[in-house]
Amino acid sequence: MENEKTIKSGIEQTSQTNDDAELGISRRQISLGLSGILLAGTVLESPEHNTLSALAAETPTLSTWQKPQKLTPHAFNQPQYVLPDTTASVWSPDSRHIAAFQENIVTLYNANTGKRELTYRKHTDEILVVKWSADSKYLASGGFDHIVHMWDALLGQTATLYKGHTDIVRDIVWSPDQQYLASAGYDKTIQVWEAFTGRMVATYAGHIAGIQSLTWSPDSRLIASTDLQNSTAIWRVI
Repeated sequence: MENEKTIKSGIEQTSQTNDDAELGISRRQISLGLSGILLAGTVLESPEHNTLSALAAETPTLSTWQKPQKLTPHAFNQPQYVLPDTTASVWSPDSRHIAAFQENIVTLYNANTGKRELTYRKHTDEILVVKWSADSKYLASGGFDHIVHMWDALLGQTATLYKGHTDIVRDIVWSPDQQYLASAGYDKTIQVWEAFTGRMVATYAGHIAGIQSLTWSPDSRLIASTDLQNSTAIWRVI
């Protein structure tokens, strides 16, 4: 009789343990979701254990997020290097080059060494704006000669000359997909054209003063233009 009680008590304890495990799965699934359980690396003893183990084996390991290096106070007396004869400069999106310009010349420098790698001299008047394509392969530049030059950053060769403006080109912006350029300036118009053919596809006129800046929305749908009277207009592209 005593043995029967002992066996019965053991069975009840085992049953209760299984019930608790199943309840634990349910609660964790509710609070974390199945993916949370797997990512946490939790092994649960349950009827679903084999299935969970198989799924966990197929789940790729996520890299641990790294905090940015903390900067500490420093005082520097010497720059990394100096770029001579420069009115302004623009970093390439991949951070490998700097495009510096002055008068009618754009010079590309290696960003790590400061070494001059290429010079573009095909503008006939002062340059006011230089913009990189998102893939760092091309640049668009414009200014007092009323012409937008789109050129290869590796070879320094002109790909497109856009001559639609009748006054100074003050700003240029690439479309997010790099297929189009929008340019604007003191003729009070925004002109959108195919970057690699120069074919004009849209013109926007309505500003009462020369345009000084452009931005293209990340979804490619809208362009914003600001003029010299501090008025910003929003234009629909598509």
